[in-house]
Order: sequence, then structure tokens, then C-alpha cells
Amino acid sequence: MRRYLLAILCWMMVSVAYADEAALHFLTLADIHFDPFIACHNTVPCPLIKQLQHAPASAWPALLAKYDIDPPQYKQDSNYPLLISALSAAKQAAAKEDAKFVIVLGDFLGHNYRKYYKKYSGDQTMAGYQAFVKKTLSFLTDQLANTFPSLNVYSVVGNNDSYQGDYASDPNGKFFKDTAMIWSRLIKEKNNRAGMLHTFPIGGYYAVDIPSFHARLIVLNTVLFSSKADGEEGAAAAELNWLHNELTAVKMKHQKAMIAMHIPAGIDVYATLKLRLFRLIELWKPEDTNRFEAELKHFSPQIVGIFAGHLHSDWFQVLTFNNVDRIPVTGTPSISPIIGNNPGFKIYTYLPASQQIETFETYYYPLNQRKMWGVEYHFKGIYQTNCDHCSIVSGMGALQATGSLADYYKQFYAVGTASQPITTQWDPYYWCAIRKIQAKEYKECVK
Repeated sequence: MRRYLLAILCWMMVSVAYADEAALHFLTLADIHFDPFIACHNTVPCPLIKQLQHAPASAWPALLAKYDIDPPQYKQDSNYPLLISALSAAKQAAAKEDAKFVIVLGDFLGHNYRKYYKKYSGDQTMAGYQAFVKKTLSFLTDQLANTFPSLNVYSVVGNNDSYQGDYASDPNGKFFKDTAMIWSRLIKEKNNRAGMLHTFPIGGYYAVDIPSFHARLIVLNTVLFSSKADGEEGAAAAELNWLHNELTAVKMKHQKAMIAMHIPAGIDVYATLKLRLFRLIELWKPEDTNRFEAELKHFSPQIVGIFAGHLHSDWFQVLTFNNVDRIPVTGTPSISPIIGNNPGFKIYTYLPASQQIETFETYYYPLNQRKMWGVEYHFKGIYQTNCDHCSIVSGMGALQATGSLADYYKQFYAVGTASQPITTQWDPYYWCAIRKIQAKEYKECVK
């Protein structure tokens, strides 16, 4: 009897340990860049836009289904068929993996949204444009709510998401106040929703608790840090002070931090290489990069990962501050195929017992092939085939400038296309960007 009880106890201990290590999943989307103007086909004024202007957001799906029917194409932003296709595929993937939440990593609106609105609507007023943007965001929020009815969806501000224009921000202004009310509908927990409504109107940033992960998701507005942002130094400093306080609280509560943003820190390799004379294009202002890196260095034991969009590609880097604490940074490819990439999204695997990101899967939609969504690759199956329950940084660390892993990285970077010059400019330009985010260090690496 005693031996039997001991056996039962051992089984229970093993079962609890296994349950604690059971993987959790979450899904990331980025750079939707919804563009209803594609359906106008250069017809001015555009019947679809005229009807969207006067219709409530709830009526937009029926109008778009009637007028916006062309298949998606490379070098265009996301039309209605691509939006519906991507959300349908994301819904199926989230259900299959039992995803616990969704992050949308910014840039909901298409490129040159104000320019095309004025052209196709005939309305030159700022009030009319702001009303149209507000309805666009309401429509997209409704689509996300219908796609993930039981999940929290956490939205991030992108550089195209504004009432003014690209990279324009208005701290404590109307856009952040309106958008807070719209996006907060996607957050189901009362306290998290209240927290978002409290800080988002200030500058487009907020933080929420994710109890099942024993983590806090910190959502930054890194448009304020952008090298293209104008006159937002005070707002950027205030956000970095807020970030410091959030990370301090995470440490005191023995939580882990996950950081979501649109524009990552580092070098914009694609833009840099497009210039005739080599000149580094930094994604952030140097002073904000320095301050952010200092925060990461101080709180690196608490940070399990950084998740970004903006680059429309499938990339990663490891920020190393000592031999123990390394922070994985991963980019989610865009839904929009505007630069010639295939649309894509990711599902991450998190191990709550060891509190680390283990792996991710990239889903993609090859527009020039079978035109069906599927898994392009599994990170673990490429970068860490012989390592069970390992942190994702071990696989990232295996990547070298040459070899089979470098070939895989170049293949997946533009989501199965040759739309970026990574195959010809891999070493040193893209390779150094994986390892360095400071301009001075990047220059030394390139040399």
C-alpha cells in the first residue's frame, strides 16, 4: 500500500511538472496597411469611397465585398480580399494552436492614405479625412473582434496610423483619444482595459498583465522615437520614463516582460542600400536608442522577448548584454505585399515553466504560386533541431555569416521572394544588422 501511494505521488509530481512546462501560444500580425482605394482603379471620384464616406463602419464589409473584388497583388497594399484571407488564415492557425492572445504590431492604414482619400473622395477637409480614418480603424477593429471573439487583441501604433500623416504624432491629442476608445474594445479584462484607456491617450502606449504567462506585455509607441519624427523629444522622453517604471514594477513583482513595438531600434538596411552614396539610415533617433539600450541592459533578466513590425520582413536579432541574459528580437512579416514580399504572420511558443520563448512558426501566402496560406517554416526545425525546450536565443546564436543557416535566413527574410537585396548584400550589410543596433558599432562591423 505504501509503495502504491509513493507511486501515485511520483506520478502526480511528474504530471504537475509536465503541466507547468506545457507550451502556450500567441499570434502576431503586422503591417496590414488596409487600402480601400485600390478598388477605385483610378476612377475619380470613386463610387466605393463615396459610399464608404457616408456609411457607418458596420456597413463597410458589404460595400467592400461588392466593389473590392480583385485578387491581391505584389507592390500593392492590402485590399479587402487579402484582409479577409489573412484574418481567416490567422483564425484557423490561432484555433489550431490554442493561441491565448493576439498582437497587431502597427500600421493598420495603407500608405499615402490621406493623399488617396483626397483624390478619390474629392474631400479636401481635415475633418472629413479624420472621420474617414476613424471609420477605417473602427471597421478593422470590428474585423479583428469577429475573427478572434474569445481572445484579447493588443494593438500597436504604427507610423501610418495618424490623423495628420506618416510619422506624425499628437501626444494627448484627438487621434490617441479616439483610437484608445476603438482599440480598447478588443481587450476583455476590465483592469487591463482601464489601464490602456489611462495611458494610451497620452502617447499611444500601454501595458497589460497576462496571468497565464506570468508576464506583463508592454506596448510601446516607437513612432515617437523614429528618426523621421518631428518635434516629439519631450513625448519620447516621457515614454521612456514610463517604460523604466513599468520594467521596475515587473522586476518587483517577479514577472517577465514582453515588449511589443512597431518600429524596431537599429539600422534600416533596405533604405540605406537604396541610397546611391552609402549613408546609414537609423530607425530611431540616437539618443532614444541609447536610452532604450540602457533600459534593456539594466532589466535584461526580466525581458523574454521584443516583437516588432515595420520592416515587412521575417528577421531576428539577439541583443547580448552579458553572457547570461540575451534578449531575442523578432520581426513579423507584413500582411501588405507592398514591397514585393509574400504576406505572412507568426505564432510563437512560450514555455511558462522556464519563462522563455521557445520557437515560432511563420505562415505565408505565396501570391505567385498556389495562393493558399500555409506554414513556410518552423524556427525550431531549422535553427535548433537537436534542442528540446530551449530558448529561442540558442537557435538565433547558431546563425553565422556563412553556411546553411545563413542560406535559410536569406530565403525566409522576404517571405519566399527576392524582393529585398539580402541575397546579394547579405554580408556584411544584413548580417551586421542582426548583431548591432548602434550606428557606430554597425559601421565597425561593416568595415
